[in-house]
Amino acid sequence: MDTLINFALTTLATAGVTTVLLAALGWLLRTWIGERLKASIKHDYDERLERLKSELKVQNDLDLAALKSEVDRQAEKLKIAALSFSDVQKATIPRKIEAVDDLWAAVMQARGHMPGEFYVCDVLTDDELSDMRKTGPLNDIRLRLLKIDAMALSPLIFGDAEKVRPHVGEYIWALFATFHGLLSRILFLISGKNEDRRWYRDKNVQRLIASAFGQDRLDVFLHLKVSRYDWLRREFDGRLFASFEHLLNGKAFSEAALRQAQEMESQLARANQEQG
Repeated sequence: MDTLINFALTTLATAGVTTVLLAALGWLLRTWIGERLKASIKHDYDERLERLKSELKVQNDLDLAALKSEVDRQAEKLKIAALSFSDVQKATIPRKIEAVDDLWAAVMQARGHMPGEFYVCDVLTDDELSDMRKTGPLNDIRLRLLKIDAMALSPLIFGDAEKVRPHVGEYIWALFATFHGLLSRILFLISGKNEDRRWYRDKNVQRLIASAFGQDRLDVFLHLKVSRYDWLRREFDGRLFASFEHLLNGKAFSEAALRQAQEMESQLARANQEQG
């Protein structure tokens, strides 16, 4: 009986050892195969990565060389253009500065020719301008307005500023001409025999304002109660100074600005035709 028990225990022990050995061997085989696969995959990945890096470096070198060649080519073109521009600027900038000075002098001269009654009318209300015969002081101003010769003042308002037109460009000239044409139109309306001197209701005046400053600014103008001329003067000065800066910086005026210049000239011609 003891012999059988010992035999059984020995058999079980041997089987257990065998099972453990087989399990260990299986684990070792799986680990070894896994490591071999990992090593193989890593080796293949490393080779492909190096090959890709090499290809990218070659392509990058080619792109960099092409880009450098293009940059050098453009730089040479800009250098030539800059030299040419510099020569042109040397000749034109003094003329432009002189033209700006002359045009601003013409603006100030025009304001000096505007009669004092014109400025008085700028602080009158809509009702007061509708009929100035209602009160003695306003009637006195009305009588003085009737003595103003708007047709004689019109050339003085423009002065000889047209000589600077080639040097300031079409937009600045159109802005100047439109605003001073507007002044002539206003003088014509407030000095006429028509007792209603609310010049700001005139359709030609409104079209000139819209062409020079835009429809949105005209909408603002139409809601003013007094100081309408002062508002127009400030709008004009702001745009004129901005245009002067644009001109002296050597920048070209946009297509939109040139189209606006054409619109201003068209509306000014229309107003002059209807006034004549």
